[in-house]
Amino acid sequence: MSNQEDKKALELLEKAVYKAQDTLEKNTTFSPFLMLLTDTGKVEVYENELENSSESYVLLEEKAVERIKKNDIDIMILAVDTEIPENFVKDVPLGIRIHLEEKSQKDKPIGARFLYVPYELCQTVEKERFVKLHMPIPVGLPAEYIKSSK
Repeated sequence: MSNQEDKKALELLEKAVYKAQDTLEKNTTFSPFLMLLTDTGKVEVYENELENSSESYVLLEEKAVERIKKNDIDIMILAVDTEIPENFVKDVPLGIRIHLEEKSQKDKPIGARFLYVPYELCQTVEKERFVKLHMPIPVGLPAEYIKSSK
């Protein structure tokens, strides 16, 4: 992966984490969302109004598959509010799970990553809510969406 590809992925990851963090600060939870970076550099964000997180995630997966078929997606992020598996973290069970796939990685055996970002909901003395983010936990996995057509 080139430095330019790394930079694009990191910038999109940052946008996704801050979007989740902002929503958590306002609502204490967030609905899943899909964030795509096209080959032309345009960022597309897809959300829905479903309250059931699992159903919402499934619809976003379908949207990802539909968009990726057009073959113009460089980077895909699918984000969800989740409990982090115990084998990764014990102290802070809540997390933002980012599913990241990149076109540049599609031919690699480990072409995707889950990035768990543990967080704590906190409150100031003045009752203002904020989210304390912890060190992300990366987990590599085979690509599910952006993959080679072998």
